[in-house]
Amino acid sequence: MTASNLLAPSDILWKLIKDSGQDPEPLFDRAGISYDSIKTAGTRIPFKVLDRLWQEASEKIDNPCFGLRAAEYWHPAHMHALGYAWLASRTLREALNRFERYSRIISETLELVLEDSAAGLAVIIKPTPDIAPRPHRVDTLFACLMEMCRMNFGSRLNPTAVALTRERPPCYQVYQDTFRAPVEFGAERDSLTLPHDALDQSLISDNPQMALVHDKIMIDYLAKLKKSNLVHRVKAAIIDRLPSGEASQQEVAPMVNLSVRSLQRTLKTLETSFQKLLDETRNELAHSYIRDMETDLTEIAFMLGFSEHSAFSRAFKRWTGKSPKQTRETLPA
Repeated sequence: MTASNLLAPSDILWKLIKDSGQDPEPLFDRAGISYDSIKTAGTRIPFKVLDRLWQEASEKIDNPCFGLRAAEYWHPAHMHALGYAWLASRTLREALNRFERYSRIISETLELVLEDSAAGLAVIIKPTPDIAPRPHRVDTLFACLMEMCRMNFGSRLNPTAVALTRERPPCYQVYQDTFRAPVEFGAERDSLTLPHDALDQSLISDNPQMALVHDKIMIDYLAKLKKSNLVHRVKAAIIDRLPSGEASQQEVAPMVNLSVRSLQRTLKTLETSFQKLLDETRNELAHSYIRDMETDLTEIAFMLGFSEHSAFSRAFKRWTGKSPKQTRETLPA
C-alpha cells in the first residue's frame, strides 16, 4: 500500500518556486506532474514522489525560510472539504480537532496530535517512522495553519510559542515576524501552541450546516480512500448500510468479499473488531448530525441504524459521557 498526498497543496509549491525566480515546470515535469493535474479536484500522488519534489525545490531555492511564504498562497480548496469545514467551525478548538481528525485527507503520512498544557493547546507534528523530516514542509504547514487560525479568529491572534526541530537558519528573524511569538530552534519536537483564551471564543464564520455537509464528505472520503485497507472498506460499507438499519457483520462481510468468520479473524489481527468500527463510524457521524438543529434526535437515531432513540441515547452517552439532548443543549443557538 502506497501512502499518498492530496496534490492540490502542490499549487503552493509551484508558486513558491516561481516566486523565487525559478521555473517550476521542469521540476514538476521530472516528477510527472502537470500544472493542470494540480488544479484537478481530488487528485492524489504517491508521497515519495511529492517528498522528492519538495526536496529538490528546497535545494533549488536559495532561501532556507521559503516555506514560511506558503501562507500567502493558501486557499481552502487546497485541503479538500477540510478547508471549508475549517472555515465553518464554531471555535478554533473545534477547527483544530477537525484538523487532527481529518488530516489524512491532506496526507496519509501526516500525523498531528493536540496537547493541552498551561501554555495553551499545542499542535504537534508526530514523527512518522522511515520518513525523513523536511524542515521546509514543517515551516509550510505551520505558516499555513497560523494563517488559517488568523483567517477565522482575526489577524491579532498570536501563538504563545513555536518549537522547531530544525537548527536555527540565518533568516531566523523571519520566523519571529511570521508567527509574532518566541520561536525555539533545535527543539525536541515540532509544535505550535495557541492561547487558551482564544480557543473557545465563538467565530463569526461559524456555520453548523456547512460544517455538517463537509464533515459528511470527509467521513465518506476517508472511508473510501484506501480501498485496499480493510478497515476503511468496512467503514465505507457500514456508512452505506446504516440508514437501512442493516449494518451487521452478516451484511457487511459480503460487501468486502469475506465470510463473517474471515472478517472477524482479519480484524482481530488488525487489533480492532467489527463492533469497534461500527461504534467509531456511528460516533463520527453522530457528532456531525447532532449539530443540525433541524434534524430530530429520533431521526438521527434511525440514520445511524438504531431501532429506537433510547438505544442511540445510551450509546452516545457511553461514547461522550453526555446524552444527545444534553450535548445539543450546550451548542450555541
